Amino acid sequence: MGVPVTTRLDPAVVEALDRAVAAGLAANRAAVISTAVREWLASHGEDAIAASYRRRYAEPDRGHDELIAQLASFSAAACLAANER
Repeated sequence: MGVPVTTRLDPAVVEALDRAVAAGLAANRAAVISTAVREWLASHGEDAIAASYRRRYAEPDRGHDELIAQLASFSAAACLAANER
């Protein structure tokens, strides 16, 4: 048994839900909404977000790596110079 959730939808959205039900795409409005929410949660869940990051950062960013190396060498040089004073 599901848990009732009250929400407000634009009239155009409700009309679209009713057309989907009338066309036989779902048993009722709740079925359409439930499916949509499940799909949204699946695409925005922790696993989906982690997969998105893995896809985005699968290849190393050479420019970023070079910048970090330059900053690290500057930082090390600045620390050594500060210790010599």
